[in-house]
Amino acid sequence: MDNFSVRSERNFHNLVAQPKRMHLLDEPSGYASPMVKSSLSHQMRFTVQVLEKELCAAGAPHVLQIKLLGDDSCEPFSWKLFADGECVADGSGAFVRECFCEGAEVFLDLCRDAVEAAELHQWDQREYELLSVARGVAMA
Repeated sequence: MDNFSVRSERNFHNLVAQPKRMHLLDEPSGYASPMVKSSLSHQMRFTVQVLEKELCAAGAPHVLQIKLLGDDSCEPFSWKLFADGECVADGSGAFVRECFCEGAEVFLDLCRDAVEAAELHQWDQREYELLSVARGVAMA
């Protein structure tokens, strides 16, 4: 009888999983920025920008681009990371969300490892700048 009374008090309607909190690499700093910066798409793009700056500072510049597939206003369903025009990593948006739930730099580490594993040509600063300009023209 005791088990029945406990069971009858439970509500089996509107059951939802609580979303895990994402750790953000680009932390919000103002009133409106949390809405933009908490977006998975923004965090992915920001991560790639951070990595490109890091590689330049280390003297191993590479032109990085991330292509997000799906609705940009919500979670992308897939992505591809390009380094110097070569696809070095790809996966699902759900995978990246898990990375950011684990830690702010987990996706950054994954991207860094993918670029390193690709064993790309080492550009000098002038070649890197030319590739960066070409990327800008291609995106326009």
